[in-house]
Amino acid sequence: MNVVIIGNGTIGSAIREALRRVDPLLPVPILGRGDTIASVADADAVLLCVKPHQVLEALELLAPSMPHGSLLISVAAKTTLASLRAALPPHVGVVRAMPNLPVGELAGMTALANESAPEHLERSEAIFGAMGRTVRIDERLMDAATAMNGCGPAYVYLMVEAWIDAGIKLGFSYEVARTLVAQTMLGAAASVLASDEHPAALKTAVTTPAGCTIEGLLQLEDGRLRSTIVRAVLAAAGA
Repeated sequence: MNVVIIGNGTIGSAIREALRRVDPLLPVPILGRGDTIASVADADAVLLCVKPHQVLEALELLAPSMPHGSLLISVAAKTTLASLRAALPPHVGVVRAMPNLPVGELAGMTALANESAPEHLERSEAIFGAMGRTVRIDERLMDAATAMNGCGPAYVYLMVEAWIDAGIKLGFSYEVARTLVAQTMLGAAASVLASDEHPAALKTAVTTPAGCTIEGLLQLEDGRLRSTIVRAVLAAAGA
Protein backbone atom coordinates (compact mmCIF):
# COMPACT_ATOMS: atom_id res chain seq x y z
CA MET A 1 0.00 0.00 0.00
CA ASN A 2 1.38 3.40 -1.00
CA VAL A 3 0.92 5.79 1.92
CA VAL A 4 1.57 9.53 1.86
CA ILE A 5 1.49 11.69 4.98
CA ILE A 6 0.46 15.34 4.77
CA GLY A 7 1.83 17.36 7.67
CA ASN A 8 5.23 17.12 9.31
CA GLY A 9 4.15 17.83 12.88
CA THR A 10 4.35 15.60 15.92
CA ILE A 11 1.71 13.01 15.03
CA GLY A 12 2.62 12.88 11.33
CA SER A 13 6.26 12.26 12.20
CA ALA A 14 5.30 9.60 14.76
CA ILE A 15 3.19 7.75 12.18
CA ARG A 16 5.98 7.83 9.61
CA GLU A 17 8.46 6.54 12.19
CA ALA A 18 6.05 3.72 13.05
CA LEU A 19 5.56 2.67 9.42
CA ARG A 20 9.31 2.71 8.85
CA ARG A 21 9.79 0.49 11.90
CA VAL A 22 7.21 -1.95 10.52
CA ASP A 23 8.91 -2.01 7.10
CA PRO A 24 12.23 -0.14 6.77
CA LEU A 25 11.99 -0.40 2.98
CA LEU A 26 8.53 1.15 2.80
CA PRO A 27 8.68 4.61 1.22
CA VAL A 28 6.48 6.94 3.29
CA PRO A 29 6.83 10.50 2.03
CA ILE A 30 5.77 13.19 4.45
CA LEU A 31 4.74 16.44 2.80
CA GLY A 32 4.79 19.81 4.48
CA ARG A 33 3.93 23.30 3.29
CA GLY A 34 5.70 24.01 0.01
CA ASP A 35 6.05 20.36 -1.06
CA THR A 36 4.44 19.27 -4.29
CA ILE A 37 0.97 17.89 -3.69
CA ALA A 38 1.25 15.99 -7.00
CA SER A 39 3.13 13.39 -4.96
CA VAL A 40 -0.24 11.96 -3.87
CA ALA A 41 -1.14 10.96 -7.43
CA ASP A 42 0.00 7.35 -6.85
CA ALA A 43 -1.16 7.08 -3.24
CA ASP A 44 -3.51 4.36 -2.02
CA ALA A 45 -3.97 6.24 1.25
CA VAL A 46 -3.27 9.84 2.23
CA LEU A 47 -2.99 10.58 5.94
CA LEU A 48 -4.01 14.17 6.63
CA CYS A 49 -2.08 15.13 9.77
CA VAL A 50 -2.60 18.88 9.94
CA LYS A 51 -4.28 21.21 12.42
CA PRO A 52 -8.08 21.55 12.11
CA HIS A 53 -7.82 25.11 10.77
CA GLN A 54 -5.49 23.89 8.01
CA VAL A 55 -7.74 21.08 6.75
CA LEU A 56 -9.78 22.93 4.11
CA GLU A 57 -6.72 24.63 2.63
CA ALA A 58 -4.94 21.27 2.40
CA LEU A 59 -7.95 19.57 0.82
CA GLU A 60 -8.22 22.27 -1.84
CA LEU A 61 -4.67 21.40 -2.90
CA LEU A 62 -5.09 17.64 -2.55
CA ALA A 63 -8.45 17.11 -4.24
CA PRO A 64 -7.33 17.46 -7.90
CA SER A 65 -4.50 14.95 -7.45
CA MET A 66 -6.23 12.23 -5.42
CA PRO A 67 -6.51 9.12 -7.61
CA HIS A 68 -9.68 7.10 -8.13
CA GLY A 69 -10.21 4.59 -5.35
CA SER A 70 -7.77 6.27 -2.98
CA LEU A 71 -8.50 6.92 0.68
CA LEU A 72 -8.08 10.06 2.75
CA ILE A 73 -7.61 9.44 6.48
CA SER A 74 -7.92 12.59 8.56
CA VAL A 75 -6.50 12.77 12.08
CA ALA A 76 -7.68 16.36 12.55
CA ALA A 77 -9.92 16.84 15.58
CA LYS A 78 -13.41 18.33 15.21
CA THR A 79 -13.44 17.90 11.43
CA THR A 80 -16.52 15.95 10.35
CA LEU A 81 -16.77 13.26 7.71
CA ALA A 82 -19.37 15.39 5.94
CA SER A 83 -17.05 18.37 5.65
CA LEU A 84 -14.22 16.15 4.40
CA ARG A 85 -16.41 14.48 1.78
CA ALA A 86 -17.70 17.87 0.59
CA ALA A 87 -14.15 18.99 -0.16
CA LEU A 88 -13.12 15.87 -2.09
CA PRO A 89 -14.29 14.22 -5.33
CA PRO A 90 -16.75 11.33 -4.89
CA HIS A 91 -14.20 8.72 -6.00
CA VAL A 92 -12.10 9.31 -2.86
CA GLY A 93 -12.96 7.46 0.36
CA VAL A 94 -12.84 9.22 3.73
CA VAL A 95 -12.12 7.96 7.25
CA ARG A 96 -11.59 9.88 10.48
CA ALA A 97 -8.87 8.61 12.81
CA MET A 98 -7.75 9.58 16.28
CA PRO A 99 -4.35 7.98 17.03
CA ASN A 100 -2.08 8.81 19.93
CA LEU A 101 1.66 9.38 20.06
CA PRO A 102 2.62 5.86 21.21
CA VAL A 103 1.99 4.79 17.59
CA GLY A 104 5.65 5.72 17.18
CA GLU A 105 6.52 2.85 19.53
CA LEU A 106 4.07 0.47 17.76
CA ALA A 107 1.97 0.61 20.93
CA GLY A 108 -0.58 3.21 19.89
CA MET A 109 -4.34 3.31 20.20
CA THR A 110 -6.38 4.57 17.25
CA ALA A 111 -10.12 5.17 17.03
CA LEU A 112 -11.60 5.02 13.52
CA ALA A 113 -14.91 6.27 12.17
CA ASN A 114 -16.69 5.87 8.84
CA GLU A 115 -20.36 4.93 8.94
CA SER A 116 -20.92 4.03 5.28
CA ALA A 117 -17.90 2.17 3.87
CA PRO A 118 -16.53 -0.81 5.86
CA GLU A 119 -13.84 -1.42 3.22
CA HIS A 120 -12.35 1.98 4.01
CA LEU A 121 -12.23 1.11 7.69
CA GLU A 122 -10.52 -2.17 6.84
CA ARG A 123 -7.81 -0.34 4.90
CA SER A 124 -7.36 2.10 7.78
CA GLU A 125 -7.11 -0.79 10.24
CA ALA A 126 -4.38 -2.34 8.13
CA ILE A 127 -2.36 0.87 8.47
CA PHE A 128 -2.97 1.76 12.12
CA GLY A 129 -3.19 -1.85 13.30
CA ALA A 130 0.50 -2.18 12.45
CA MET A 131 1.17 0.56 15.02
CA GLY A 132 -0.86 -0.85 17.91
CA ARG A 133 -4.58 -1.43 18.42
CA THR A 134 -7.64 0.02 16.70
CA VAL A 135 -11.33 0.33 17.53
CA ARG A 136 -14.26 1.32 15.35
CA ILE A 137 -16.57 3.95 16.82
CA ASP A 138 -19.49 6.11 15.77
CA GLU A 139 -18.39 9.49 14.50
CA ARG A 140 -20.38 11.21 17.26
CA LEU A 141 -17.82 9.77 19.73
CA MET A 142 -14.70 11.11 17.98
CA ASP A 143 -14.37 14.09 20.34
CA ALA A 144 -14.67 11.67 23.25
CA ALA A 145 -11.95 9.48 21.68
CA THR A 146 -9.73 12.56 21.47
CA ALA A 147 -10.09 12.99 25.23
CA MET A 148 -9.74 9.27 26.00
CA ASN A 149 -6.83 8.07 23.89
CA GLY A 150 -5.60 11.14 22.04
CA CYS A 151 -4.97 13.12 25.24
CA GLY A 152 -4.59 9.99 27.37
CA PRO A 153 -0.80 9.58 27.23
CA ALA A 154 -0.39 13.00 28.87
CA TYR A 155 -2.48 11.84 31.85
CA VAL A 156 -0.33 8.73 32.17
CA TYR A 157 2.92 10.69 31.90
CA LEU A 158 1.79 12.95 34.75
CA MET A 159 1.04 9.92 36.94
CA VAL A 160 4.34 8.29 35.97
CA GLU A 161 6.22 11.50 36.83
CA ALA A 162 4.64 11.65 40.30
CA TRP A 163 5.25 7.93 40.87
CA ILE A 164 8.94 8.34 39.93
CA ASP A 165 9.18 11.25 42.36
CA ALA A 166 7.90 8.92 45.10
CA GLY A 167 10.59 6.41 44.19
CA ILE A 168 13.30 9.07 44.40
CA LYS A 169 11.93 10.12 47.80
CA LEU A 170 12.26 6.48 48.90
CA GLY A 171 15.92 6.41 47.84
CA PHE A 172 15.95 5.03 44.28
CA SER A 173 17.88 6.71 41.50
CA TYR A 174 15.81 8.33 38.76
CA GLU A 175 16.81 5.60 36.30
CA VAL A 176 15.79 2.74 38.61
CA ALA A 177 12.57 4.48 39.65
CA ARG A 178 11.64 5.12 36.01
CA THR A 179 12.16 1.47 35.13
CA LEU A 180 10.16 0.25 38.14
CA VAL A 181 7.26 2.55 37.36
CA ALA A 182 7.14 2.24 33.58
CA GLN A 183 7.35 -1.55 33.56
CA THR A 184 4.76 -1.81 36.32
CA MET A 185 2.43 0.44 34.32
CA LEU A 186 3.09 -1.60 31.17
CA GLY A 187 2.45 -4.90 32.97
CA ALA A 188 -0.76 -3.67 34.58
CA ALA A 189 -2.07 -2.48 31.21
CA ALA A 190 -1.17 -5.84 29.66
CA SER A 191 -3.15 -7.60 32.40
CA VAL A 192 -6.21 -5.49 31.66
CA LEU A 193 -6.02 -6.26 27.94
CA ALA A 194 -5.39 -9.97 28.49
CA SER A 195 -8.15 -10.52 31.04
CA ASP A 196 -11.94 -10.42 30.88
CA GLU A 197 -11.94 -9.42 34.54
CA HIS A 198 -13.05 -5.95 35.55
CA PRO A 199 -10.09 -3.82 36.72
CA ALA A 200 -11.65 -3.81 40.20
CA ALA A 201 -11.20 -7.60 40.34
CA LEU A 202 -7.57 -7.31 39.23
CA LYS A 203 -7.02 -4.69 41.92
CA THR A 204 -8.50 -7.01 44.54
CA ALA A 205 -6.05 -9.76 43.52
CA VAL A 206 -3.15 -7.44 44.43
CA THR A 207 -4.72 -6.21 47.66
CA THR A 208 -4.05 -8.59 50.56
CA PRO A 209 -5.90 -8.17 53.87
CA ALA A 210 -4.22 -5.69 56.22
CA GLY A 211 -1.41 -5.28 53.68
CA CYS A 212 0.46 -2.27 52.38
CA THR A 213 -1.50 -2.07 49.11
CA ILE A 214 -4.75 -1.15 50.85
CA GLU A 215 -2.92 1.61 52.72
CA GLY A 216 -1.82 3.11 49.44
CA LEU A 217 -5.27 2.71 47.88
CA LEU A 218 -6.89 4.52 50.82
CA GLN A 219 -4.57 7.47 50.23
CA LEU A 220 -5.51 7.56 46.54
CA GLU A 221 -9.22 7.44 47.40
CA ASP A 222 -8.78 10.18 50.00
CA GLY A 223 -7.09 12.26 47.31
CA ARG A 224 -10.10 11.71 45.01
CA LEU A 225 -7.91 10.26 42.28
CA ARG A 226 -10.82 8.35 40.75
CA SER A 227 -13.15 11.34 40.37
CA THR A 228 -10.27 13.60 39.33
CA ILE A 229 -9.38 11.32 36.41
CA VAL A 230 -13.03 11.10 35.33
CA ARG A 231 -13.41 14.88 35.47
CA ALA A 232 -10.15 15.42 33.57
CA VAL A 233 -11.30 13.24 30.66
CA LEU A 234 -14.76 14.87 30.64
CA ALA A 235 -13.17 18.32 30.60
CA ALA A 236 -10.91 17.39 27.69
CA ALA A 237 -13.95 16.09 25.81
CA GLY A 238 -15.85 19.31 26.48
CA ALA A 239 -18.52 17.36 28.34
